[in-house]
Amino acid sequence: MKTRSVVALLIAAAITSGAAVADRLPAVSPAGVPAFSDDMLSPDFWIRRAPAANAVLLDARQIAAQRQRVLGPQGGLFDLAAMPATLTQAQVAAWVREAEQTPIKPVIDDAGQPVTEALLQSLRQNSAVARIPASATARHGLSVRRTFLRALPSERAFYAANDARDYESLQGGVLFPGEAVIVAHESADQQWLLVFSAQGPGWVKRSDIGIGAADMVFAYTNAQPGRVITGDQVRTVFTPEAPEVSQLDLDMGVSLPDAGVAPGDTINGASSYASWAVRLPVRRQDGTLAFSNALIRRTADTARGYLPLTRANILRQSFKFLGERYGWGHQFNARDCSGLTSEVYRSMGVILPPNSGQQGSSAALNHRAFGAADSHAERVKALAQAQVGDLIVVPGHVLMIIGHLNGQPYVIQDVPYAVFKDPQTGQLRKTKLNQVSVTPLLPLYADDNTLYVDAMTSLVHVTQALRP
Repeated sequence: MKTRSVVALLIAAAITSGAAVADRLPAVSPAGVPAFSDDMLSPDFWIRRAPAANAVLLDARQIAAQRQRVLGPQGGLFDLAAMPATLTQAQVAAWVREAEQTPIKPVIDDAGQPVTEALLQSLRQNSAVARIPASATARHGLSVRRTFLRALPSERAFYAANDARDYESLQGGVLFPGEAVIVAHESADQQWLLVFSAQGPGWVKRSDIGIGAADMVFAYTNAQPGRVITGDQVRTVFTPEAPEVSQLDLDMGVSLPDAGVAPGDTINGASSYASWAVRLPVRRQDGTLAFSNALIRRTADTARGYLPLTRANILRQSFKFLGERYGWGHQFNARDCSGLTSEVYRSMGVILPPNSGQQGSSAALNHRAFGAADSHAERVKALAQAQVGDLIVVPGHVLMIIGHLNGQPYVIQDVPYAVFKDPQTGQLRKTKLNQVSVTPLLPLYADDNTLYVDAMTSLVHVTQALRP
């Protein structure tokens, strides 16, 4: 009884604390965010309010099942190990066309000049579609550094408008070090490779891919994780002896096998005793795949294997990106809205599809779909019951629930603007954020006319296991 009394007092204190915070919240903060105060920028603020914050939500077996489903039908990712050994001309040509599909129309270039059809056609010629053979044996490879997937084999940058330069038209996504690809084709200038990754097709710089036997590639990707990157971004130790693995950027969720060396062994000119020794893919001068040992400082934010999937860890991991600049398709050495959610969950072993629409519909995830028949009240009720880590998907965007305050759901999101009605004027107000931000959900608009809650197409319960 004494224990129950203490628990009751703690719950009452938490409720009182939440009400007190809500009472002193400004209608609009000095930063231009509604119903917000600076103490909300700490993960501990939300962890204290999360129910059973340290309870494990999915165990290793359930997470392994989710990882299998995401590679299956309608999961959102492709299983490269199940791809055919021979690629046909029709298949590769279709991948070239698919890679070029972009949601952002190329209207102007870096200099503000119009992007003409003739210019686009000249870039398409570098795709060398006419050189695709009738059939070819699929080659396999690993990305050796953080590298972009491009819509065309070019570094040219195009934008939809002069005031929309945060969204580059040819940017298709990112590969992190150690991601497997099928190498399907090469550009006319031989500087680019058309690859098919778990995300789909895209053009990658040739210098960023090491090509090797399929067994060699999948043995690496299937290896048990030795160190998992749990910080927003970590770098390997500088080493002039092995520049290919020196100060390599490693984003949250990247998993690296152990190097398997004895404690204190010298690696690239330095003792391993104060570091973690890991194994990384490298590209030889002839383009073939090899592996090299590298060091990550023990003080760096990494873990032995994936973190437990708990509400506390979801909050801690997501807040490590707080304030990071928005980066469409992982540009600016950053990430976008779906990159934020993907990397947070990847650090706990859960794999999400790469874009927001797929995250909202993936057969590997437990979700509730919303349509025109769902009323505003029904949507608000569903959000009131949402749990920490649930994803709210609207067209072109995804947000993550971090908790509730005074009955109102709050989210962390990588977002350009906070759009809401000013309480004093009743007029729509737009605050530029352009970073990973903490905001309330209910007051925010997805566009000039529609609230996020009314634009919601899916509420994704990532931490709830699907029934077999």
